[in-house]
Amino acid sequence: MPQLMFAVEWDVFSNIRNSKTQHHGVNPSTGEQLWTVPLATKSDLDDAVRSARRAFESFSQTSLEERKMLLSAFRDCLLANAERMTDLLCAETGKPPSVAEWETKGIAEWFDHHLALQMPEERVEDEEKIVHTRYQGNAIIVKPSPFSPYSTLKIVELAQSIFEPGVIQALGGDDNLGPMMTSDQDIAKISFTGSTHVGKKLMAACAGTVKHVTLEPGGNDACIVRPDVDIAATAMEVATGAFQNSGQICVGTKRIYIHDDIYDDFLKEMVKYTEHIDIGNPESGALMGPIQNSMQFDRVKEFFRDTKVRGYQVATGEPYIDTSKGFFILPAIVDNPPDESLIVTEEPFGPIVPTLRWRDEDDVIRRANDTTTGLGASVWSKDVARAERLGTRPQCGSVWINSYGKPSPMGYFRGHKESGIGGEWGTEGLRSYCNAQVMHTYKS
Repeated sequence: MPQLMFAVEWDVFSNIRNSKTQHHGVNPSTGEQLWTVPLATKSDLDDAVRSARRAFESFSQTSLEERKMLLSAFRDCLLANAERMTDLLCAETGKPPSVAEWETKGIAEWFDHHLALQMPEERVEDEEKIVHTRYQGNAIIVKPSPFSPYSTLKIVELAQSIFEPGVIQALGGDDNLGPMMTSDQDIAKISFTGSTHVGKKLMAACAGTVKHVTLEPGGNDACIVRPDVDIAATAMEVATGAFQNSGQICVGTKRIYIHDDIYDDFLKEMVKYTEHIDIGNPESGALMGPIQNSMQFDRVKEFFRDTKVRGYQVATGEPYIDTSKGFFILPAIVDNPPDESLIVTEEPFGPIVPTLRWRDEDDVIRRANDTTTGLGASVWSKDVARAERLGTRPQCGSVWINSYGKPSPMGYFRGHKESGIGGEWGTEGLRSYCNAQVMHTYKS
């Protein structure tokens, strides 16, 4: 397996090195510009699509075992570069090194689980015929977020040292590249992770060429805490689920419904834990980093402003936004705001979360489901059987019992309502990235 040097200056794709249009990511801890990323043109996209189509002709005929060998080599290559990838992830996201390292090394779990799977096939036979369903794979072109392109571009560069040319490519781009991809007749599927607003526009654009679409636009995940929990231990876990990665996780805890019998004590423990969360850049050893980009930073501040203007009680004290350096925001807990408040009805995607009182199970389920999204939920109780029964009622794709949101490659990951179309991971996820071909063989 090739050992790759990690370039200090970003220089990945020879066919767009000399692009006249370029942009820079920003270090969210300092606000300083990072490396130059070329912006792909329509010509660059056309070249990539032609290369992918050529690669598909041969790669689609390779055996599953050969593909697994390539994936295994890719996994080993990523792990061999994990330390450098961790540094890069810290630079472009501001994550604490421990979190970035968990992401870069934890990727092995996703590889290993999928390497153990077989491509699904279905065979049905009667006296007259055999009906055999196979699923055929694909080549991919990756468009990273312009706010955090570097890790994705480097991962694809590493992959290109393993796979034949054209199987996996990446193009840096701005808001113009997405529409070019959705309108391209030769791109068969778009998989998108981002906002619901953009996801709807993307889905409409894909209709023109009848593309397959996978959308993961996020959610407003509810957490339901029953009165029999260990208050101190559970409060710490719930707060962790709300503030991990500075609240920037699609299945992060967004609305916390606490039973009225324990509400005051539970909130007190959450505040105690939250006030000890230290915030800073990756070199500081802090537990929590900044918001990743200035646009999201400004959006999160709107939730703080709305909370203050409407006079909602903030359990952690007056909301305070530290703008002295980078995009840092101190975490806040809003104490029992109205169900119709902005902080309850919309997803902040930042470190501010509401806690809400409940007493009746039917009522709290109604309130939890009173949203256009449905990505994840969690239920906390010492009575696991009862928690599981309650957990069948949230209208969402994933439910965690006695844990905050922790996606696993073993579980198909998708949303309900406006939280998604299609999904990823596991056998069902493999199918969603394939075309089914059914062969009907008649015996005479």
